[in-house]
Amino acid sequence: MQDIIQFLINNADVLVKVKEGTASLVGVNDEELKAIFEVFFGERISPMAYYWR
Repeated sequence: MQDIIQFLINNADVLVKVKEGTASLVGVNDEELKAIFEVFFGERISPMAYYWR
């Protein structure tokens, strides 16, 4: 998880794409993704928002 956080800090555009639904974080489960969104964006995501379209 620490490597993922470091990657997202260095590549903030990737997290924006995940939030928009145009990218996915492979190997990150829904609870981890919710925590990441809370830390980076200060918001909770809806259960369907973490699926890649």
